[in-house]
Amino acid sequence: MHKKKKSNINIPLIRIKYTDKEIKFIQNGVKDILESGYLTMGSKVREFEQEFSNFIDTKHAVAVNSGTSSLEIPLRVLGVANKTVIIPNITFMATPLAAIHAGAKIVFVDVMPENLSIDPDDLRRKITNDTAGVILVHIGGIISPHLHEIGKICQDNGLFLIEDAAHAHGSSINGKKAGTLGVCGSFSFYPTKVLNTAEGGMITTDDEDIYKLSLILREHGKTNPNFDIHSELGYNWRFSEFHALLGLQQMKKLPWMLSERRRLASIYDELIKEVHDVIAIELSDNIESSYYKYLLFLNTLYDPTVVKNKMRDQFGITLPSEVYANPCHKQPVFKKYPELVLNKIDEHFPGAKYVSKHQICLPLYPGLTDDELMYVVDSLKSVIESLN
Repeated sequence: MHKKKKSNINIPLIRIKYTDKEIKFIQNGVKDILESGYLTMGSKVREFEQEFSNFIDTKHAVAVNSGTSSLEIPLRVLGVANKTVIIPNITFMATPLAAIHAGAKIVFVDVMPENLSIDPDDLRRKITNDTAGVILVHIGGIISPHLHEIGKICQDNGLFLIEDAAHAHGSSINGKKAGTLGVCGSFSFYPTKVLNTAEGGMITTDDEDIYKLSLILREHGKTNPNFDIHSELGYNWRFSEFHALLGLQQMKKLPWMLSERRRLASIYDELIKEVHDVIAIELSDNIESSYYKYLLFLNTLYDPTVVKNKMRDQFGITLPSEVYANPCHKQPVFKKYPELVLNKIDEHFPGAKYVSKHQICLPLYPGLTDDELMYVVDSLKSVIESLN
């Protein structure tokens, strides 16, 4: 491998850069917004929704103030109150919290380390008479190769299937994009995401009821936003014109950002072959990832925290956070509110345990150079060798 001196390179968690042309586009857009008199829910929000729905290939897209809201709103529409929702035990806490705030209780299901997604066999075991639906999470941008089986289980049991696609802008399976694979999809635009608007989220759906009710709920339950008449128990989940402007700028470069993430991941795929005691996730040919994360499993001999610290301290490389180091059922909040989770207190989740205990993620974002990737892998190889 190509060797680089430690002092030559410092690789942060992420670099968010805007070109002069992009900054000019944003500046002009801000001027347009200020002159229009509409700072929220105006023409730029509608334009961003249309461009995003066109990209995902759904009839509708509803922009909201966060990825969490883009989960909670359709869960409210689908009527999960006083029912249970099945959620993978490896996900960000926004997933179960959205269901809880929509009135549901949670049943956690185990995941498969080879694809980070729901274990269909465990899913079958977890369905009860009061199960309303399932949230499928595309961790790291990877869509489960068992999507068809999971969908069939839901269909046979009369359950909805929602996608948490917070990591999966542009991911696809069999040519169909994330956000079109269930009754609706939920996207996040947090700064670390594939597409970012500082804050924000998007609901994608072909379902007219979900679309129409989502519009009402995000505007305090107003049937018509122009009149102070409230027909639903909504909330302030609105999306501002400024965030939509950032989204429109990002949409212009989204195809390039996805292409670059995939190119960098393919370089990692080759370089990692030279590193012992690590395992990369292999995707089947029909799955295309957004590569929100590039995840590796370490041999069980190694402590991921030790590896991360050595990468930072010895080589100036800050590794991104894992997905996820703490399974949801172990979060302290559920000790405080145990009635919200219906799993047995002593239940084991072997897949989730393995994922949480043995993974690291390598830096991957547009702007990284090929030399930087080689430096990352060289450094990881050195750390692994030093621990033997």
